[in-house]
Amino acid sequence: MEKNKRKSLAQFHSFIYNTANTQLFMREFRKYSEIGDRHSMVEMILELDQVSNADVNALFIPKNSEEAEKLYNDVISAEGDGDKMSNLLKINLLTRALFAAEAETLLKVKITIARAKYEFNTQFYHKCCKDCDYALQLLKNLQSSDPQNELEAEKMKTMCNLLKSQSLKQSRKSNKPSSPSSEKKLPRIDGKPNKKLKSCSDAVALIYENAKGRHLIATRNIKAGSVLIVDEPFSFSTDETALSTNCLHCHSSLQGDDNIAVPCSSCQTVSFCSEECRSNAWDSYHKYECMIFDNFLERSRTCDAKSHVLLAYRTTIAKAIRKDSGVLDAEFLCYQDAKCEDAKKSLEIDIKSDIYDPLDYRTVFSLETHCEKADAKVNLSRSIKSVYLAKCLAFVLMEVDERSRETIGQREIALLAVAMMRHMQAVNCNAYEIVENFRNENTRTWEPRNVGGAIYSSVSLVNHSCYPNVVRHSYPGGKVVVRCLRFIGKGSEILDCYGPHFITDSLELRQQYLIEKYHFICRCEPCKSDWKFPFPDEITFRCISCGNSLDSLHLRCTECSQKFDIRKLRSQLEKSTKKRILAVGKMYDGHYIDALPLLLEHSGFVDKTLMAPCLEAIKTQQSIIQCYNSLSSIVKIK
Repeated sequence: MEKNKRKSLAQFHSFIYNTANTQLFMREFRKYSEIGDRHSMVEMILELDQVSNADVNALFIPKNSEEAEKLYNDVISAEGDGDKMSNLLKINLLTRALFAAEAETLLKVKITIARAKYEFNTQFYHKCCKDCDYALQLLKNLQSSDPQNELEAEKMKTMCNLLKSQSLKQSRKSNKPSSPSSEKKLPRIDGKPNKKLKSCSDAVALIYENAKGRHLIATRNIKAGSVLIVDEPFSFSTDETALSTNCLHCHSSLQGDDNIAVPCSSCQTVSFCSEECRSNAWDSYHKYECMIFDNFLERSRTCDAKSHVLLAYRTTIAKAIRKDSGVLDAEFLCYQDAKCEDAKKSLEIDIKSDIYDPLDYRTVFSLETHCEKADAKVNLSRSIKSVYLAKCLAFVLMEVDERSRETIGQREIALLAVAMMRHMQAVNCNAYEIVENFRNENTRTWEPRNVGGAIYSSVSLVNHSCYPNVVRHSYPGGKVVVRCLRFIGKGSEILDCYGPHFITDSLELRQQYLIEKYHFICRCEPCKSDWKFPFPDEITFRCISCGNSLDSLHLRCTECSQKFDIRKLRSQLEKSTKKRILAVGKMYDGHYIDALPLLLEHSGFVDKTLMAPCLEAIKTQQSIIQCYNSLSSIVKIK
């Protein structure tokens, strides 16, 4: 690599990986990989001449006034208002123009007002009102000494107020609320707040066992539907496919009639639902990624998803940069330094006495990384990316604040790379999807769509099962809610699903996936007993006295010999199953809130009466999930 030859992340990774992937280099690198020595792995990459000679530079799509004006004029010069499809096309073109326009210009205001007009013509009255408010805010921020511009600005202000008034009037005529919101109310945890686990209910407790590590157990009997965790993300990212459809900051959908697309003030790539989200994102993280953002969009055949690389980068900047000064945090760098033992010890969490706060970096630092278990070539790939990302952050900090030029040297870049690598490894086995649900009117079901990823350090305490007893749902603002999916007895473990489920995946595929990604052998009940789906038609009843299986031939419990009436049990099951069938009908018509109590009541009966695995239990749980899908982050497309 030539001196000062600038390359993107993908180019840098490919070049350095091919350079380093030699027998001689890997023999030494593998030694450090097998003992999980990130510092030495990073140092080996940094010592390569091709790395020390490599610079990074801005890599993003800047504003382009000429492009913005051309797109705007193309729309304005088109004849007539056209039909709905024509108007939608014009709205999309004007959105592109808006994203290309320079900040704080009259052109940007003109484009916004034009978009509002076409939204009005398409009966997107709420969008129209929001665009009028946005245009008025832009006008307020404009400062001009030109009388002609001031006169034009006053005309635009009058036009915005008139258009908004008409839009509100039409909205009332069509019986639509004037200020809609698809934002769902965030549920509260059931019971009292946990004294040690800030995001959890007191219905769960954190314990440690050598075989299972840290995990959560039930402190009492828990009913289906109970909210056990409401967690905040320490950091989050947005998938590339969602950059134009969802807010970069809160992930609210920009489709439908609820939100408008607001551009970044510097790049053309990312979208926001409001000026507030744009401002908060810029102050928190986007100003440290904006000018190098296209590095996170490149196609790559490496082991990490692009959004996971961005998530690792954001996790680093969330703690590495001092909020009061915008410079590197010396204490954070000490955390990453192998020589600073006292600093690293200060990050240890005592699960018996310390408060576990998901926004506390200690909870992120304590996440499992499996560094020493990862394949050496995977660690090579991640160490190369980490070095590049560290160089990117150093470059951005120097561009944002010249003081950083005096404080960032090779040591700082090395420690930033160590942090990036730790976070990349933690993200690989601890990140969760941020999901929105949209209703498929053909199947009358809610279907998920991934829009991003996040680190939820409280949720990460929950171990895996191929037959989970809890379910996760995303809410606006990146929050995640964990609910009980079926009855959990006191002392039982809280169990999530990391992906493979016994209904959809064979035992062999499940075990292979979990070993390769999470480095453990699953010993959940479906794996130990090799549950097969579909199940046999015959169901097995549960003894109400001791919880063991009933022998339907001899009409006794196999454990406590308690007698039972098989006809009575079958009659009760048939009666309760009718509640599920009634609930499904309500769900089909979109009445999920009415269906949910019926399903939860039936679930309680099934859990008490039938042994797992059981098709009726699966059907009920899937229906409950559908109901909670409707209460979480959703997309309404008009």
